[in-house]
Amino acid sequence: MPQTTPVPPEPLSPPVAAKAPAADETEALTRATARGDTRAFGVLYARWFDHAYATARRLTGRDEAFCLDVVQEAMLKAARRIPTLPNEAAMSAWLCTVVHRAALDALRSERRRLVREHRAHPHTAHTARTTTDLDDRIAWLRERLGELSVQDRSLLAARFVRGRTLAQAGEEAGLTGDAVHGRVRRILHRLRLAQSKDAKENQP
Repeated sequence: MPQTTPVPPEPLSPPVAAKAPAADETEALTRATARGDTRAFGVLYARWFDHAYATARRLTGRDEAFCLDVVQEAMLKAARRIPTLPNEAAMSAWLCTVVHRAALDALRSERRRLVREHRAHPHTAHTARTTTDLDDRIAWLRERLGELSVQDRSLLAARFVRGRTLAQAGEEAGLTGDAVHGRVRRILHRLRLAQSKDAKENQP
C-alpha cells in the first residue's frame, strides 16, 4: 500500500504543550514519522511548534497570521521529508533550516503577488511593495547576523545600537580600539559580499 503522508492538526493553532520525556525520544519519533506514523508526527508537532513559530517570527519579523502560515508549510514539509535524527539538537538545527526555507518562500510568494498587483494597479500597490522589499531585507540581515559569532554580534551592537566609541566597545570586549575597528570593518565587508552574492543568485 502507498505510504500515507501525515499532516498537522487542523486548524493550525498552538498545540497543548507535551510533557518533556525523561529520555530523548527524537530518534524513535523521527524514524516513525518518516515511516508515516501520524501519532509520532503529532508528538513532534506538539513539542516543536513553539520552536518553529519563534524561528519564523525571528526570521521574518511578521505578524502572527503570516508566521502561522510559515509554520504550517514547514510542518507539512517536515512530515513528508523528515530524516531520522539522533537527538533534540539535530532536530532543532534541521527544523530551523526547514522553517527558514518556508519563510523565504512565503516572502517571495508575497512579493510576486504584490508585483502582480502593482502591474494591475500601480498607484495603490507601490506602498505595499516598498514595505515588502524592506521586510525581505530585514529578514536577510537577521539571518546573516545569526551566522556571526557572539562576539562579532556584540561588537556590532555596541557600535551601531548602543552608540559606543571604538575604545568603549573594545573595553567591553577586552580588545583595543584599533582591533575593534579592524574587526568591524571585516564583518561589514563580509556582509556586503554576502549581499552582493545573494542579489546575483536571486536575479530572474
